[in-house]
Amino acid sequence: MADLGDELGIERFYRSFSAGATLYYAGAPADEVYLVREGRVRLVKKARGVERTTGVFGPGELLGEEALLPGAHRSATAEAIEPLTALVIESDTFRALTRKRPEVGEGAMQQLIRRVRRAEEQLENSLLPDPTLRVINTLLLAAEDSEVTTLPLSPLELSTRTGLDLDHVKAVVGQLRERGYLAVGEQTISIEDASALRQLHDLLALKEDVRHGLSCR
Repeated sequence: MADLGDELGIERFYRSFSAGATLYYAGAPADEVYLVREGRVRLVKKARGVERTTGVFGPGELLGEEALLPGAHRSATAEAIEPLTALVIESDTFRALTRKRPEVGEGAMQQLIRRVRRAEEQLENSLLPDPTLRVINTLLLAAEDSEVTTLPLSPLELSTRTGLDLDHVKAVVGQLRERGYLAVGEQTISIEDASALRQLHDLLALKEDVRHGLSCR
């Protein structure tokens, strides 16, 4: 999404947050929308005393969109992973902006559609018992979605999208890297051979199908 601050002359509405700072808390009234300019932020939910990251957002991404619904409350806590700068827009102002600039609303809608797709991806992954298969499935879907083989994925975001804990994700990615399927950067994962990774995915999926078939007898 374009830098709205430059378009609207509202640079004064940008806020900076230090790493670890909380943008908002779960359960609090939702009255502002956040557009990330620099840095990354994660959404955290707590269930039975255990915190889990449910989403990671970076530059150009919108979060806090529940504020667009009258009387809404935050569904999760938002925390800055690293030093963060974000445009913070009150919900009324954002709605007025989308009426004035329809492309802004369209951009927000496209982001929400991508989140729905990721939710479907997480549901699909929850049905895959093999953690390696979960990671490969997520990487292949991400590559199809962006049409590139170098993916802007951190281990934390991959953990969120696969539903696996962070240490497990790092272990699986490390194994795939050692076998030559992946190259790993600080915040990126590159698929070295998409065809080979797809073949591995299909082989693991076949093994799961056979295992499931035998267990049902």
